[in-house]
Amino acid sequence: MKMISKGVLKVAGLLAVSALFWAPPLFVKDVATAAVDTIDGPLLDKMSDSGELFGDLYRLARYKGGEIKKVPAVDLYGNPIFIWVKWVDPDGRVSLTPVKQQKWTTATAVGGEPKLTEQFAVYTITDEETGEYVINPATGGIYYRAPFPSQCVQPVADFERWGDIYEKSGLTENRIPLVMTYDPTWKRTECEADPGLFLAANETWQEVTYYKDIYWADLIQEVEFGRLNLARAPQAVLDAAFDEAVRLINAAKDIKIDASGRLMLTTDIYDEFLTNPDGTPVLLETVEKAIDSPRENIALYLKLMKDGHLITPAAERAPIDYSEMGGIPLTQLLGLEDGPSSAPRPTIDIDKLVSFGLGHLVDASTVVTYYIQMNEDGSLQLDSYGNMIISTTACEGCVEWRGTMTANEAEVAAGEDFPLAASFFAAAGDKKGNITTDKIVYINSILGLNKVIGYSAYDAEGDPLPGAINYAKNPVYFNFNTVTGYDRLDTFCRQRGRAREGREENEPYEYDGDVVFLEEVPPGSGTWMQTADSISKRVFNDVNVDVTRTSDVGGFTSMSDDDLQVIIYTHTYQIPGLR
Repeated sequence: MKMISKGVLKVAGLLAVSALFWAPPLFVKDVATAAVDTIDGPLLDKMSDSGELFGDLYRLARYKGGEIKKVPAVDLYGNPIFIWVKWVDPDGRVSLTPVKQQKWTTATAVGGEPKLTEQFAVYTITDEETGEYVINPATGGIYYRAPFPSQCVQPVADFERWGDIYEKSGLTENRIPLVMTYDPTWKRTECEADPGLFLAANETWQEVTYYKDIYWADLIQEVEFGRLNLARAPQAVLDAAFDEAVRLINAAKDIKIDASGRLMLTTDIYDEFLTNPDGTPVLLETVEKAIDSPRENIALYLKLMKDGHLITPAAERAPIDYSEMGGIPLTQLLGLEDGPSSAPRPTIDIDKLVSFGLGHLVDASTVVTYYIQMNEDGSLQLDSYGNMIISTTACEGCVEWRGTMTANEAEVAAGEDFPLAASFFAAAGDKKGNITTDKIVYINSILGLNKVIGYSAYDAEGDPLPGAINYAKNPVYFNFNTVTGYDRLDTFCRQRGRAREGREENEPYEYDGDVVFLEEVPPGSGTWMQTADSISKRVFNDVNVDVTRTSDVGGFTSMSDDDLQVIIYTHTYQIPGLR
């Protein structure tokens, strides 16, 4: 007798894994075979492991951080732990004998991770030859209960666009109703948006009449990344952008924070050839400009979030290798006359950052003096294996540096790092719209700050080691739990604006909370005047951020979005030379 399963139950809070949500592995977590899954599933099965991030990504219900969540229980080997329970099927039949289902345990939720659904799907089985339902002996009815919980993510409707849809959906958090189907062949649940109508043609909703049918799927909101798509660039490209930002910082004679929180650099520009009578180069101009490049800002964001500082370790200072995905090996590239630089990658001037009160950007746990071997022509000297020659003791032909030897995986962004990290993220995005938690989480996944693809350990051949964590099935999200008590009014009244004079060395600047911009006076006159006014008043109407969004991932989102709104304002009204 051949068996065919067919899902029949509509369930709230599940992921649609039809083509509508074709974006694994971010949208799917298969817990039924957490440790021993060796089968990807059907060709178009969205629960298969793709091993890469692609496709459209959507707004989801997410944890704020710190909540206690239910997690399917597994043993030491990752195999599901089962218990036996009684249940009531959709016809109201109570199971006569217990049925097997996976046991629950609990864990503390990380802010930003998707809320996975907890329902157990219901399905029927039909005899392919007779077309009749196969009776479930546990209930005497036609329904069976899936042994594994659904564990799907939940798309949400936009409050600003649609308002609270509870009246239509019966679901909290503006969740969109979904339909769940259990596949007993692959032992997993697949879900899709309710195919029904949200609004019928000519129906009025939130005082607006719609003259066409609006389906539930129409409420699913895609996250627009814009310039943040630069995060998808190869690591070598991001490394080069980071190096350029470091060179700019090292060349600056003054470093401040601008109205939006970006690094504002004051740099003297000298003539390449002309000198003064005493032999010093001729000063052409002094430029004050924020680091505004999206590419450089996303690179700064990645570095600060990943390492907790902006120091390039000695072990990572070899010239950028553009051949990792094919091409000429680094040792040959360095020999080309028009090839990449043969000098070490730059590392940030620690003392300079400290002198301007930005020591938290270079606060690595271990800072040492080290030496890199150089050739007489100033090029990098490599050993027989093509590696840099680094020493902790002085040597002939070596150049002295101050920094760290290797990266410390235990060091990540925390505390004072977050306000600048938030401004880097905002400056990397489009100068329009908003920064949302979904946008931050997805970019963190693309950058590798969230571990959502691959395994925790590999052998020499690149295959996962036995027992290695499969991050596609057990993702690890960056924890923003040290973001505490973000205060918008305090930030933009005391920590942003025009720098006050009289700063002591090694102390940060104090700021007056004002932004300088162009204002049409009087309005409509066509006459624009340079004006200074409160950032808090002009951009935020002196309204503080909602208290529910001051900590954890919500607090970081608020910081970054506020910075973006100030950037938008300044680029609209500010004097071009001060942007």
